[in-house]
Amino acid sequence: MINDERTLTGSASVCGEVKSLATDNVETLARYAAWFHELDAWTEYWDIYHPESRGRFYFGDGNTETGLLTRLLPSAKRPPAFVAWTRMAQGSSPIAAFAAEIRIEQVASAVMEVDALLARLFDKYFGDGSDTRVQEDYLTAMFHFATDTLPPATERDSRIADSDPRKRTAGRHTLDGDLMWFAWSLQIEAAHILVGDDEGHARRSLLLAGVATGCGANFAWRGHRRTRTEYLPDAGTARLLRQRGMKWVNDFEAAAVEVHALYRIREWGHDA
Repeated sequence: MINDERTLTGSASVCGEVKSLATDNVETLARYAAWFHELDAWTEYWDIYHPESRGRFYFGDGNTETGLLTRLLPSAKRPPAFVAWTRMAQGSSPIAAFAAEIRIEQVASAVMEVDALLARLFDKYFGDGSDTRVQEDYLTAMFHFATDTLPPATERDSRIADSDPRKRTAGRHTLDGDLMWFAWSLQIEAAHILVGDDEGHARRSLLLAGVATGCGANFAWRGHRRTRTEYLPDAGTARLLRQRGMKWVNDFEAAAVEVHALYRIREWGHDA
């Protein structure tokens, strides 16, 4: 739990009076960076850190491994599960249509295999998702990630060739692809549809609250897409996101509703 008053440094800073929203603790920031590094190591940078996976947790190796995310997220094409999620988020299709796509055997198995990886890594870096201290800690990590204020990924950057398209973002722990916030939500919501309020529910609720607050912060601070009009790159918004996030960690459905609203605003400029 972050108890000190901190100042967030970066391209758009948050005022020093903001409490429990950011940290300058070196060890804590290193742990946050390690969490995001490991997520990336199994996905986008699997060829460097986990070649044995052959891109299973990403879009495959272009050979015999097709990748779990190929069944869920857009790459060469838009899979039915992704199309169904976007329509659900826009309000043009019911949740039942998304659930039907998720319950297809190959899709369901992909969702739950990714969920198991997330569970293992979350426990390693954060712990019990029902613990208030862990919830605050995780939302702080997401705030740093969203606002691009984590320590640089210098080791990874050194391993990426200048000719590699990943070079532009290899040295930073953040999210530049705005659609990936909603892709993350899709996977979490899909797991919830499949298993409901099981032993992993608190973790998934916290992860989804992290998407809802992180997306809002990312779009406000870094200007990737349109977001709520009340979200500005300032201390007031940071406080507001924390207050809302701490409610959403215990209300999965409300967090999902918020992510869907943010998607509509991204698409249309308003929450119709």
